[in-house]
Amino acid sequence: MAEEKENKKPLVKKKAPLTKKKKSWFQIVAPDVFGKAALGETLVEDSKHLLGKTIELSLMSLTGDMKKQNMNVKFAVDQIMEGRGICRVVSYEIAPSSIKRMVRRGRMRVDASIVVQTKDGIKVRVKPFLLTAYETKRSLVAAVRRQVIAFVATYFANSTYDQVFKDVVSGRLQMGVREACKGIYPIRNSEIRMMTVVKDTVAVSALPSTTMNVEKIMESAQNARQQRYSAPRRPYPQQAEAAPQQQEAPAEAQ
Repeated sequence: MAEEKENKKPLVKKKAPLTKKKKSWFQIVAPDVFGKAALGETLVEDSKHLLGKTIELSLMSLTGDMKKQNMNVKFAVDQIMEGRGICRVVSYEIAPSSIKRMVRRGRMRVDASIVVQTKDGIKVRVKPFLLTAYETKRSLVAAVRRQVIAFVATYFANSTYDQVFKDVVSGRLQMGVREACKGIYPIRNSEIRMMTVVKDTVAVSALPSTTMNVEKIMESAQNARQQRYSAPRRPYPQQAEAAPQQQEAPAEAQ
């Protein structure tokens, strides 16, 4: 009997076959700034796997504006609603080749890289880029850089992140930067070269100014733009030398 027990092999339990869950296509949607437009689709097993997925697109594909083809926006899914991944903007950047084409002789380049905090507590690294209208002293360039840093930090501290990005896309923030600096030296170009969300552990490097009136500067920039585009155009020389109007013929006597 003992030998029979020793000859018996232990029973091996059979493993259940692995079953893979079928993947499905889920839609990724832009934030309210872009009217929740569809950005694309991704293939995942469950909608919860959408969280954290990123997608990068040209701003031209979202706005239809050809002038924005060199501007790239990166989105990340941060919430799921009705089986769709709702994104938020995590970065904005102008292509380096586009920046190089702006730089010309006889102009001074002004760059800055700062970490600021928005009104709703989001920390953002911002890299403004400016070109002066003419070549000037380095002391004036340094003064323009200080003014840019003060204006950007103050503007971010008084605006939500969604409002900031909306103003960057529309060019309103860039006009405000130019308006804030033109009193120091004429500015040819004003751009936000890069803007990206950073971790909460990153320290803020630029504090808002207590004396700068950002709303007044932004309003002044908007008024200047309206006056620029509403002013009548100068006539061409051919139009200026228009032929004299013909005199009306006298009425016939009855």
